[in-house]
Amino acid sequence: MTLIPPRPTPAALSSYPVPIELITSLYRATEGEFEVLLARMPENGRARVAAYCAESDRLIPLGLRIARTCEARALIRVAGEAAGADLFAQSRNEDSAEH
Repeated sequence: MTLIPPRPTPAALSSYPVPIELITSLYRATEGEFEVLLARMPENGRARVAAYCAESDRLIPLGLRIARTCEARALIRVAGEAAGADLFAQSRNEDSAEH
């Protein structure tokens, strides 16, 4: 049986809107472009984008990739305690690190 990971609360996500153009740019970016885009963002911004991506099955790999650049406290602050901690743990999981 697969466990469903905790998700950021709708209230948490509505407090931190994410432009769809940013998601599109990150999704389509080459490795170098991806790193440049993330380097321009503060950690809380990266955590917001990671939490946003965690809401969509299609974007989970992107969210985990972004979450790997964030500290646990930033993810918890943005997504809530359970969802942020889970996102942090999943992003550090060896299996997800390969994708």
